[in-house]
Amino acid sequence: MSEPATTSAFGTFFGELRRRRVIRVAVVYVVVGWIIIEVASTVLPPLNLPDWSVKLVIVLIGLGFPIAVIMGWMFDLGPRGMEKTMPSSPDKDADAGAGRTAAPSIAATTTVEAPAPAMAKPESDRRTIAVLPFVNMSGDADNEYFSDGISEEILNLLSKLPQLKVASRTSAFNFKGRQVSIPAVAQELGVDIVLEGSVRRVGEHVRITGQLIDAASDSHLWSETYDREMKDVFAIQDDIAHSIVKALQVTLTPRERRAMQFVATSDPEAYDYYLRGRSYMYSMARRDYEHAIRMFEQAIAVDSKYALAYAGMADAFSMLYRYAEASAENAARANRASEQALALDADSAEAHASRGLAMFISERYNEATLEFDAAIALNPNLFEAYYYYGLACSSQGDFGKAAQLYLKAMEVNPADYQAPVFLAQAYASLGRKQDEMKARLGLLNTVERHLKLNPHDTRALQIGANNLGQVGEKQKAVTMSEQALTQGRDEPVVLYNGACFYAMQGDADRAIALLEKAVELGWGDAAWMEHDSELDSLHDHPRFTALLAGIDR
Repeated sequence: MSEPATTSAFGTFFGELRRRRVIRVAVVYVVVGWIIIEVASTVLPPLNLPDWSVKLVIVLIGLGFPIAVIMGWMFDLGPRGMEKTMPSSPDKDADAGAGRTAAPSIAATTTVEAPAPAMAKPESDRRTIAVLPFVNMSGDADNEYFSDGISEEILNLLSKLPQLKVASRTSAFNFKGRQVSIPAVAQELGVDIVLEGSVRRVGEHVRITGQLIDAASDSHLWSETYDREMKDVFAIQDDIAHSIVKALQVTLTPRERRAMQFVATSDPEAYDYYLRGRSYMYSMARRDYEHAIRMFEQAIAVDSKYALAYAGMADAFSMLYRYAEASAENAARANRASEQALALDADSAEAHASRGLAMFISERYNEATLEFDAAIALNPNLFEAYYYYGLACSSQGDFGKAAQLYLKAMEVNPADYQAPVFLAQAYASLGRKQDEMKARLGLLNTVERHLKLNPHDTRALQIGANNLGQVGEKQKAVTMSEQALTQGRDEPVVLYNGACFYAMQGDADRAIALLEKAVELGWGDAAWMEHDSELDSLHDHPRFTALLAGIDR
């Protein structure tokens, strides 16, 4: 019975030798040593040196071999110089020895098998941190996208680390413009560390201040001010992220170090366009998706190898397809942009999530699943990966798996109102009425907070109406719904959600009229319509059947 254990122990030891690059060190040492001995044998005798000089070289090289092996075991030569190699642990095994893989060809990107997810650290071992939106001190509201983008970029860097639980952008940005104490922010977001800061930009000069605060003691763990040129903004973000890691005493694996040091573009102009594009991605309105696409295109024109700009463009086209203009051209452009994003950076979780979304809107669900799994393995804190994955499962009628993914998305981003909406719908489709009502009641508070900060979000207003109607607040729900339909009368996604409201209220004629208008203006997600539990009362209606059949798939 002991042989398997011995084999396993040997395999573990051999794996540790590979992880620490000991075998590579030994092979390189032997090759170089042999070359030195050959050179010494050829060069030293003609120089009339003693006969024992060649033997001395051989002995010294032999004595140096175990020293080289020991040094190879103990130290790693990385981007920050020689560093002590940390012991292996379960959550790091998946990363051991892994470098950046070569980008696959475009034809191969959709069939790459997802890497095995790293084991998550226990919640008790993870530090919790929120990155508040940096205050725009430029005196120019047009620079708001830049200060928001800086904080979001730092948040994204930190979210790549499984040792940290990072409050989502939506959660943290709820505090934008509010005068709230750090302990109160930490309590509401459920974190123990808060990063806040400010940005002042004048032309090509930028001043960024950051401070890391322990919420329990309301004391500073780290603070710094950077006065630099725009071209140095990437170095500033990297320095802030590494200062936080150092202050929190987080140990990074080699792969995590590489992930944090990776810069998507070195061109500040391209980066500026990218931040502008991303700032348009949160409203769910056709015109804003179109603005985002133009900004991403400008970023790519400046830097044609900017993978994140391609991923952003793919998301914008996918969302435009889902919510405003379901044309074959938009689906094809989402497909091409997501392919290019992965071809440029196969290790980007955002690129895999964007590719999954593009596959999902084209109903290529098996390929979408591979991409979402890959995105989650690369970054377990990426909200979009769980959220898009859940939508894809709902579109296939797999509501059990969809519910699990929405719950995970809510864990990563508790302030988002969208995942709870679809969680409630998934529970309704599964016949779990009690869970559905619990989800809807909890959602109302989230939507209310969201609307206080985003009063012009018409889609959120309509979703709030839908859920009020389901929990018995019919009159208030009707008022909110009509307000939303008035504000968003030209937005297909608002009309679609209005149709859901009236379908749940039993007004089939109004519901179908709104659906017909939504389809006329560009709504075309037939798979979603077919499985949407909020439209269950219409499924046998001839007009609904005809409308569904008329959508190109």
